[in-house]
Amino acid sequence: MLPSITRSVNGRVPVIFDSGIRRGSHVFKALASGADLVALARPVIYGLALGGAQGVTSVINHLTHELRIVMQLAGTATIEDAKHAKLLHFR
Repeated sequence: MLPSITRSVNGRVPVIFDSGIRRGSHVFKALASGADLVALARPVIYGLALGGAQGVTSVINHLTHELRIVMQLAGTATIEDAKHAKLLHFR
């Protein structure tokens, strides 16, 4: 649905994806599907509950590390490049 939503709003409003993000690969897929922003509330709240500020920092560092790896594997150097990456669908 995200690509069709992005086409519908045609840049008039930012598209914020907020559902089910748990890994850096999820962030990449949301950006490549048309999201302008990706919300990371649940993993961050879990980190806060389990480790306070240090837990939040750990979660953000882990997600960032995973995202960087996925971006490298996809041949994208920046978030803007990730937003223009092509996703393949296998059936």
